[in-house]
This record gives sequence, C-alpha cells and structure tokens, in this order.
Amino acid sequence: MQNKIVTVLLSLWLAVPAFADGVDAFEKFSMGAMLGMGPSYMTGSDKDLYSDNYSAGFGIYFRMAFPVTSRASVLADIGLDGTFGFAGEYEYLRRTVVDSVETYGMEFTVMWNVFVAENVFVSAGPSFRIPQVDEKIEVDGTEVFSQEEVDYGNDLWLDAVVAFGYKSDGVELGLRTGYEFLGMYKETDSYRKVDIHELRFRFYFTYWFGQKRN
Repeated sequence: MQNKIVTVLLSLWLAVPAFADGVDAFEKFSMGAMLGMGPSYMTGSDKDLYSDNYSAGFGIYFRMAFPVTSRASVLADIGLDGTFGFAGEYEYLRRTVVDSVETYGMEFTVMWNVFVAENVFVSAGPSFRIPQVDEKIEVDGTEVFSQEEVDYGNDLWLDAVVAFGYKSDGVELGLRTGYEFLGMYKETDSYRKVDIHELRFRFYFTYWFGQKRN
C-alpha cells in the first residue's frame, strides 16, 4: 500500500511542470537542493516513555519554486527526513535495557513563501511524510533484538511546517520547524496507541539553480 502511495504522489509531483505552459506564474520555475540538520523532540502525554526523547535529525530535499508575484512563491519539496534515534532506558532483573528507535520518512511539502523584506522571507504549509520506524533493543550493551519497519509505526505523518530565513540570489539560509499531528505510533494487536508526536527543527542551506531572489 505504501509503495502505491509513493508512486502516485511522485507521479503527481513530477507532472506539475507540465501545466506550466502559458501560465505567467510558472515562467520563472526554478529548482534547488536543500540540506538541513537539527534536533527533533518527542511531545505528547506519553513522551516520557523514552528517557532520551530528543534526537539529532537531518533533511535532504529536492525543491521547486513557482513565483506568483514579485514577493510571493509556491514552494514544493520532495525528500527524506530522519532522526538518529530516540531511546528508553530501564532496569530489568538488575540488567540495563535500552530500547531505541530510529525514524525516516519520505516527505512531500507545499509552502506559501512571502518576502517580508528585501532578502528576508517566511514560509508556511503542510507536509506529508510516509515514515519508517526501526527498533533495536540492547541488554547490558549487547544487541538482542533488531527490526526494520516495525508494524506499530503510523502509516502517515502530517506536519504543519513554518520556515523563515535569508536569501540572496540563489543562496538561501534558514530555520524550518514542523509539528507532527497524527501521532508517531498507532495501535496494533501487540501495542497500545500512545500520545507521542514529533517537533522538529532543521537549520538548512538551499542552493537554487539559476534563480535570483524570487
């Protein structure tokens, strides 16, 4: 099912430029590449199930810009966002158990971008992520369990994304933050649903190919 969703969304994403002919807002269509790093935090009433409920995170994106006016654009991003690991540590039979998860997600984002000054902008919009959650359990430092793509990871993550930064010609520096609404985990036959969401921050660099301020 997830593969079908990815195929459909990717096809729609790549088809967007086909509608550009004869439309003024698409005449300055541009493409770029973005790299980001920053922390992610677990939020929600069950976040303390993980003693280390924060993690370093990263983002790699291909970007498209469709200028609408001299100061406003529609931005469309497709890429990968992930974390290096949240962990819960506890004692069991006088042994230290560490249960950790890493997250990855194919991400699709659409944002409205407005310049509030000559080179300063703000952006906002929704983000859809198709995630994968990997789990590992260690006892006294020895790995005893590892599973990729656990079944309790939610099938879809929905984020509200806000960004602001500085752009000069084709170089853009900024801070991007997103809050995940639907919950990181779902209820299964073996796991109860927990109230855990992700709040992420990514300091990023974008290079726009052949693009000026807008």
